[in-house]
Amino acid sequence: MNVLIVDDEPGLRSGLSKLLSLEGYQPVEAASSAEARRVMADSEVHLVLLDLRLGGDDGVKLLRELKAEEPSIPIIIITGHGDIYSAVECMKAGATNYLPKPVDHGLLLSILEKERLALRDRLASAAFRETLRSDSRRQLAPTTSAEMKEIERVVEKVKDSDVPVLLLGETGTGKEVIARTIHYTGAYRDRPFVGLNCASLNENLLESELFGHEKGAFSGAVARKIGRFELAANGTLFLDEIGDMSLSMQSKLLRVLQERTMERVGGTRPVSVYCRLIAATNKDLGELRKSGVFREDLFYRLSTVTLKLPRLRERARDIPALVRLFVEEANAAYDKSVEVIPEPLMRRLTAYPWPGNIRQLKNVVTNAVLLSDGEEISGLEFGDGIGAPEEIHLEGDLQATVARYTMELERRIIRAVLAENSGNVSRTASRLGISRKTLYEKMRRHAL
Repeated sequence: MNVLIVDDEPGLRSGLSKLLSLEGYQPVEAASSAEARRVMADSEVHLVLLDLRLGGDDGVKLLRELKAEEPSIPIIIITGHGDIYSAVECMKAGATNYLPKPVDHGLLLSILEKERLALRDRLASAAFRETLRSDSRRQLAPTTSAEMKEIERVVEKVKDSDVPVLLLGETGTGKEVIARTIHYTGAYRDRPFVGLNCASLNENLLESELFGHEKGAFSGAVARKIGRFELAANGTLFLDEIGDMSLSMQSKLLRVLQERTMERVGGTRPVSVYCRLIAATNKDLGELRKSGVFREDLFYRLSTVTLKLPRLRERARDIPALVRLFVEEANAAYDKSVEVIPEPLMRRLTAYPWPGNIRQLKNVVTNAVLLSDGEEISGLEFGDGIGAPEEIHLEGDLQATVARYTMELERRIIRAVLAENSGNVSRTASRLGISRKTLYEKMRRHAL
């Protein structure tokens, strides 16, 4: 983010520039109103730090001019001569925030981080809405699946409301895509969309990411951090893999959802929070509730609307449309011009079991487009050794041939899912939707 520092004190400008550079921002300095106007005219500025006293210049006048030209640009006032009257005047003129000198570096950085993420979300929102103008992208791809048509119907109903939505389905079925579609096609489209994968962080980090922390709350907390709940204010918070959240964190999350207030880690003052919550998991929450691993009251709080996404192999007739969509995206991303997908390759794509669902399909198609030399895809690399056979050889009658290929395909699928789960039999059985006993029998039969 490009930050313009407008102040007539060289030492303060230099100090703030060094601080912001260390934090990854791109600072630009201006010592006067005229210089600030030149910078704004010549370069892209995302945020302004503005001193009220600029020698003989009036900082409030410059503030009004900048807001008139760039209404969306955040302007943070910094001044050593502040009072209530000037603060109110600045906020009425369009200032985003008001900081007294000497500037609290921790507070400034937390404000900048919030503005940076808000800018990122505005840009992402604009870009995403642009892609949603065509029906194919709005619906991801035309579908013949009754389950997907029902999901689209429910998405249309809930996109403008603040009811919690719970998305269930295997890894790669498109849960985050559905969450973003709910957000970016409804009334929340111009508000923040903030996501967090609950499985990727330990409990302490997850608490800090969700609720934020105060300076000095723990070793390494050198500044206040704004959490995801605050960053998602009045927008959408998407919590992925919520089934991996500990019971302790579930309790804290439930309290925030019930009371709409929270405390940052190390803080003592309650902070009001409000956002729409969309949660997702590939776990069986019913089984987790029975075993006491997931709180029943939190489940009912999250599942006002529940959508279960089908596996790709259960909607195989949608694969050709998805393939064409992913070819189009890959062409745009890698400056390719693939137009033809040979029928034998499309048959292979349709016959493949897709253990990684839509995500795996997209990776395979993107790889094929990237490696193509012309307008036609010449080959496919499934990456796990279980691709559908290119040619079928009839051996004996139809029943015997089908049985032989079915056994071979089953062996390859089990081997791939075992590898995906590092040989863990319980996780593999759960992923395949069979019991451990059945899996052991199949592993013996296939010599795995």
